[in-house]
Amino acid sequence: MEGTPRYCGRSRIPEKRAPRPAGRDNPWGEYVMKRCAMVLLVCAALAGLVSGLAVAAIPVKVASSVGTGEQNYVNVTYGKLVELAQKYSGGAFAFQLYPDMRLGDEQKTVRALQHGDIQMSVLATNNFMPFAPSCGWLNMPYLFGSLEEFRKLVDLMWDQHNAWAVKESGARVLAIVDIGYRQLTTDAAHPVRNLADVRGLAVRTPQNALAVSAFNALGFKPHPASFADTYGMLAKGTVNGQEGCFNNVVTMKFADHQKYATCINYAVHSANIIVNEEWLQSLPEQARDALIRAGREAMAYERTKVSQMLVADDRALQEQGMELLGVVEDLSEWTRLGRTSWLKCYDVLGYGNADKGKAIMAVVLSKKEALANAWEDWLRQPPATR
Repeated sequence: MEGTPRYCGRSRIPEKRAPRPAGRDNPWGEYVMKRCAMVLLVCAALAGLVSGLAVAAIPVKVASSVGTGEQNYVNVTYGKLVELAQKYSGGAFAFQLYPDMRLGDEQKTVRALQHGDIQMSVLATNNFMPFAPSCGWLNMPYLFGSLEEFRKLVDLMWDQHNAWAVKESGARVLAIVDIGYRQLTTDAAHPVRNLADVRGLAVRTPQNALAVSAFNALGFKPHPASFADTYGMLAKGTVNGQEGCFNNVVTMKFADHQKYATCINYAVHSANIIVNEEWLQSLPEQARDALIRAGREAMAYERTKVSQMLVADDRALQEQGMELLGVVEDLSEWTRLGRTSWLKCYDVLGYGNADKGKAIMAVVLSKKEALANAWEDWLRQPPATR
């Protein structure tokens, strides 16, 4: 019929076709379903892998010579470092702390760090010094007139100090923290009020040539030994006393076998938080920078807490039955004699080269002099302009 559209021989209404069966009755449908399932499984696996990589934390194995008590000054610093490192890195680290010398004494943990068995160690400066002799300037007897001077010199010497640390030990210092001076405690039979009281007195000192030289010069009979052995030596009566900060006396329970606490102010008691430098440099930039920043800020934080801790330590010593004798009566003579050991100390700082040791101290003393000059200039200013 004219005007009627043609459909090339096909009916205008499409023919209904039966739906293609799925599964075994339809090989093509079965193939498509299997392929889709495989794609979904692969996507899920990849998503899980990427997710796992995104949240995988960097393990940090940490050795410490002390317990986990909140009163200990290194724990104050370490806790703040962990908090800040996680904050600045977005939670990139998984810190694993091994306290109470579970991984060995302090010098053993430095060797473990050098071998890559651990990544971080918290230890006293005198036990880091055998691995980085130039850094021993921190332990020079009667170098620092005050805690404030010590801190200012640490800040001025920071880059140079770390250059020595990395070169000599393979470890970088993240923080140097202090808890007042290294002092003296003795048993009930040996109160010390002046130099006359110390002649031949057996005391435990660190395995540090600077401390041994100083105590020999003062008239003691030093017994250098591991910090781990101190409590046992006191308990057995091998020694009559020990030197170190009062904070350790409190937290390590030395008062069980000590009666008197005497202030001799011979060196600032400092500790270091160190990391393996090669490991540190292998970290992603954000994590590396976060750890370094956290160390310096944790160090500054600890300084704000020291005065409170020193007061608390004195109170705790008295509560534990010890008697505080105060500063020795003849401190100026202790200072004079203690400094006579410097000639022997130069050899130690220079690792057998006294001239090198003198050069190291020349750098430190020039900074110390600059500080003194700056202080005098400040004092000369009118009070209204200070």
